[in-house]
Amino acid sequence: MAEKLDPKQTVDLRELLISEVIQLEALTNLLDRKGIISKEELLEEIKRVAARLPRAERPKEAGTE
Repeated sequence: MAEKLDPKQTVDLRELLISEVIQLEALTNLLDRKGIISKEELLEEIKRVAARLPRAERPKEAGTE
């Protein structure tokens, strides 16, 4: 039988998403600042990776709904 989760130890989806966005932005900024990769290079890589995903799993781009 599954164990009940303690509500004090769980995080809602919005909080989790915000945390992920903050972490990705921080990593992007550090990589760019150190000259390891530019933000433009990162954006191109994101597009390449997204293009390899099956259509149903791809995030929708603004204006394409």
